[in-house]
Amino acid sequence: MALRKTYYPTKTFDDELDALARLCQAKGWDFPGIGLEQILADAEAQRTERAAHDALVSQAAAAHETFGEEQAARFQRFIAVLTAARGAFRADKSALAELERFHRNKSRRRAAEPEAA
Repeated sequence: MALRKTYYPTKTFDDELDALARLCQAKGWDFPGIGLEQILADAEAQRTERAAHDALVSQAAAAHETFGEEQAARFQRFIAVLTAARGAFRADKSALAELERFHRNKSRRRAAEPEAA
């Protein structure tokens, strides 16, 4: 059996669920299989879980941004040391040979072939 993707309703689902629960409560509607208490509990749980989810997403985005900034600073220091070492040992072939492994990948993406008319 193939796994199905989880369906995520729109962001307005919180408001729609809460509004429907309150409408059912105001009108006294109760349906077999899904009681009024269940739909009211669902609306409350949705709000609580959405707030926790949004806080985690925000926290992850902040951590990702911080990591990126710190990684960029580390890379700048790496390049500074590498450049200094290459300059200091430019006459030392054995040292340059050891530093050779720290180079950028030279492969480039090829341009798309122009389409024939």
